[in-house]
Amino acid sequence: MKYKQQTIRIRANLAWLFLLLCALSHDISAQWSGTTDDETVIIGGWLFTATTDERIPNPGIVIRDGKIDRVGPLPADFDSDLATVLELDPDATILPGMIDLHAHYNYDLVDQGRVEEVRYTGLVFLANGVTSTWSAGEFVPQRVLEQRRLIDTGEETGPRLFASGPYMGGFRCEYQVKTAEDDCIGWPNDISEAEIRAEIDYWADRGVVSIKIKQATPEETRVLIEQAQLRGMTTTGHLSNYHGEYDVDPREAIAMGLDRLEHNITLGNGGPRSSEMDEVIGLLIENEVYFDANLQMYGGINLRKELPGLVWTNESQYFTPYTQHLLEIRGAPSPESSPEEFGQRVVELQKLYGAGGAHLLIIGTDEPVYTSLLAGFAYHRELMAMVYAGISPSDVLKAATINGARALGVDDRLGSVETGKLADLVVVNGNPLEDIRTSRDIELVIKNGKAYRPGKLLDQARGKIGPSGPDDRADWVLRVPAFRD
Repeated sequence: MKYKQQTIRIRANLAWLFLLLCALSHDISAQWSGTTDDETVIIGGWLFTATTDERIPNPGIVIRDGKIDRVGPLPADFDSDLATVLELDPDATILPGMIDLHAHYNYDLVDQGRVEEVRYTGLVFLANGVTSTWSAGEFVPQRVLEQRRLIDTGEETGPRLFASGPYMGGFRCEYQVKTAEDDCIGWPNDISEAEIRAEIDYWADRGVVSIKIKQATPEETRVLIEQAQLRGMTTTGHLSNYHGEYDVDPREAIAMGLDRLEHNITLGNGGPRSSEMDEVIGLLIENEVYFDANLQMYGGINLRKELPGLVWTNESQYFTPYTQHLLEIRGAPSPESSPEEFGQRVVELQKLYGAGGAHLLIIGTDEPVYTSLLAGFAYHRELMAMVYAGISPSDVLKAATINGARALGVDDRLGSVETGKLADLVVVNGNPLEDIRTSRDIELVIKNGKAYRPGKLLDQARGKIGPSGPDDRADWVLRVPAFRD
């Protein structure tokens, strides 16, 4: 169902819906950009604010200067001649803009490691209603920061880019290392405490608000968390290694002050290695540590067979023809986890949820970067997988919005539809509280008060991701810079 285009009234010679973003200077708040002071009113349809479990009849939303100026009945002196009025279809639902807390902009397309492509991947995210992303470890962080600058100055379009900077730990060398004990030119084994603290300061000064720890030792992790806290940054950890053990035990990391835990709560499949599950869940709740399960990625091929509809469109069309050919030659990857391992992940998620941890669930795609599947579409696969695992649609939508904002420490500005917050909204056709798949039937995406048609965003990305041919393959090769000169 579409909103009624004939009821959109454009007043005072305004352009269709909203004006362009104004540029702001690029300081540590570079992902916050402003708009001009036009006024837009959204009436009709329904509203899910993410502050309750219900959707309510939309009481009216006034957007001014990129912010939500009012949620509720219009004031008596409201002058529709001075505003853009958008009337929705009766079945439409307004949601807060969604947040991916485990987004990846890096791809391995030429079998030589992962590198970032932010421009067109960002368009795909935004078209899917994901108005903010945190990039969960970067191999070419300069590309993310530059695209953030272009978005914030209005030269490019994309979601809010909460940059992570490079991985903090041995995974800077990607799969060349298997554990924290392996040496990496980008994160040497003899790295000092002073060097770690200086590294955190360097990226904090460039607007990184949260870091990703992966394949760091317990002592390195302690220093990373401590210095990040001193700089007002949050932390997340991929704590297991590629030998199937922990580099840092989750209980130890939680005691250090870790803010978010990724992937799994234990390393078990229901046997003895799962015995600490209840203890770790208790610590997560006691210490308010958020959890990012990544079900759609770890369920992968097997989950897509079990749950039809996880893939509903041809995502390969957004890659260049040359890249599509490379991916066809590569073929389908092996499953990310065994059915037993994935089953344990579902059990752990359900246990955390049942123990009162709904407010600690967040949404992260962690989409494999080796296939023709894209993270923007994967976001809705994750929403479906969470509901399939027994999480209520309202709690899944909160995980996608207000929980993500709280986990990133930006809930004063994002994550819910409330007066004073930034106008990041998604208009969908139908009721996602009855059918979570409705959240992907998107009519409009509004970021910072500016409205976008999803189809037009996707048109801009079609055929653009990846190398166009042999001549630009070099741009898609990972080159790990040395930590020291």
